[in-house]
Amino acid sequence: MGLSAAFALVMMGGFFTLFSYDLEDVIFSRIVAAEADRPEPGHFPGVTRYDGHSALPPWLAEHLRPGAPPGEYEVSAGSHGHFHVAVRPGADGDRRYFAFDVTRLTSTTDNLKRTAGLLLTSALLALLASALLARLVARRLGRPLERMVEWSQAEGAPPPEDDGGVTEVRALLDALHARDARIQEQLERERRFNRDASHELRTPLAVAQGAVEILELAPPRDAETFDRLRRAVSQMGLLTEGILWLAREPRSEERCDLHRVSRELLALYGHLRRSDSIDLIIESAGEVHAPLPASVARVMMGNLLKNALAYTDAGRIVITLEPSAWILCDTGVGFGRAEPGSESHGIGLSLVERLARHFGWVLTLDASEPRGTRVRLSWRV
Repeated sequence: MGLSAAFALVMMGGFFTLFSYDLEDVIFSRIVAAEADRPEPGHFPGVTRYDGHSALPPWLAEHLRPGAPPGEYEVSAGSHGHFHVAVRPGADGDRRYFAFDVTRLTSTTDNLKRTAGLLLTSALLALLASALLARLVARRLGRPLERMVEWSQAEGAPPPEDDGGVTEVRALLDALHARDARIQEQLERERRFNRDASHELRTPLAVAQGAVEILELAPPRDAETFDRLRRAVSQMGLLTEGILWLAREPRSEERCDLHRVSRELLALYGHLRRSDSIDLIIESAGEVHAPLPASVARVMMGNLLKNALAYTDAGRIVITLEPSAWILCDTGVGFGRAEPGSESHGIGLSLVERLARHFGWVLTLDASEPRGTRVRLSWRV
């Protein structure tokens, strides 16, 4: 606001200065023109008549062309003064010149010098007033805006009610309330759907798992088909458990042994290898306990392992356990390098990403050179 006030003062000062100079020139030009157009000139003091260009003083003649068209001209003759000259046609095609010496009448420059202090004082007062106004506006707008920022950053804080009496702030606050309500409604709808869908799936899955356990007592003749059925039911149970966890609040006290989970996953999905030459390796300096329920770890890391098995034709898949990370490296085609039409379109990776965000973990996927993918799931220790 201070800059705006200063800019406005400069513009206004410049405008009035130009206006003053232009007004003086118009007045002087009209005076000398009126005198030149009189039937009998010589009635206005200070106007001198010259018949012919040769009659002009040299310091005035050098600023006026001999054949200058009729009209009014402003001439600055240096030390001789400032003149307004009216040119009129004379006898025998010559010109008549009426020179009006306005040196002593020009007052704009002197007035500007006298009023410079007044202009400077006015500018300082305007800047001070704008600073006070800006401070008042900032205090009136800043406090409710700061409370709105604190509310948006705080978890579960009540929305501010004070809008500072500013219509725009009230409109912004209402818009944020409406947006927050829509977001909460969408989140609750998603949680309710995940909860209901998972509960509805758990009953038939429990029946299927019970049937598989009964069949294991007397395995059918088609062992391969039965084994596929058993693994499919197990995978469906893990997927349902992962979806159900999205509708729950994470509990920090739950932990799991990632070494044990990794061994279970290799045993569960090892049959998905495209070739027996693919080595499945676990590298760990010791036990690693992660802040995550074991069922969720099986879903997240199981989906990542299945993805690696699906895109690795040869080489090896290595699971590395660190104190604050679970890392999977493969020698497959590499993340983002699959042939068009051969990409996986399941919910596996999307579910892993959502579960990682839900529990505060960080998921990173990078393509390795010349081939392969490196996946890292990390958490705060």
